[in-house]
Amino acid sequence: MTTLIAYDYLRLVLEEEFPAAYLRFISHGVLHYELTNIQEICAPLLTGLDEDDSFLRYEVTGTIANYLQEE
Repeated sequence: MTTLIAYDYLRLVLEEEFPAAYLRFISHGVLHYELTNIQEICAPLLTGLDEDDSFLRYEVTGTIANYLQEE
């Protein structure tokens, strides 16, 4: 998965699965910063995988949930 596709994929997952956090990041002007952090954490999951893989979505959702709990 390319960097741009990965960023867009993570943004979509964040928006759909964690709408409150997504809106909070937008309202505070830190969406890009937070997505960049999430992308760094998810990088091992995203390498060479297909965004249509349901297991990928579960793994990414869990990783984002952990990230948001650590805030």
